[in-house]
Amino acid sequence: MKPTLMKTAIAAAVLLAPLPASAQAAAGAVPNAFDRPAQTAAPQARPAAAPATASAAQAPDIARSEEALRAVIAGAQGTGFDYSDFTTGLGTQIRQQEAQVVPLIKGFGAVKTVEYVKQEGEAQMFKVTFDNQVTEWLIGFDAEDKIAALLFRPAQS
Repeated sequence: MKPTLMKTAIAAAVLLAPLPASAQAAAGAVPNAFDRPAQTAAPQARPAAAPATASAAQAPDIARSEEALRAVIAGAQGTGFDYSDFTTGLGTQIRQQEAQVVPLIKGFGAVKTVEYVKQEGEAQMFKVTFDNQVTEWLIGFDAEDKIAALLFRPAQS
């Protein structure tokens, strides 16, 4: 496995996963948040997302999710995260991992494409192709339109 891919896999397993405040996780005991995003993301006050074939005009949740995801990635690769976009809990988790995450995301290179894949529980999944890496991202919002779930991993083959 390439070193960048290995780092991405490790980061995705422990990074940016919204956990209950009382959760304690030891190394190697962190759950794969992609397997259960509906349980970890705060509920949305929005209607269900349209199918992947729908246009952005028909699926405002997908368009909003893509816009927010692009802003998060741009922030990580630029001046840093805008913590006002995140829930308090997720913002705290991201701050704790920022020193590892930012260099990793910068190492992916420039964003080439962002493609909607599907809805996963209360979150939207996107395939993001960078110059040096292809990844999958989940992003979900709470009732106040704050990012409550943000996860990424190498794209599944």
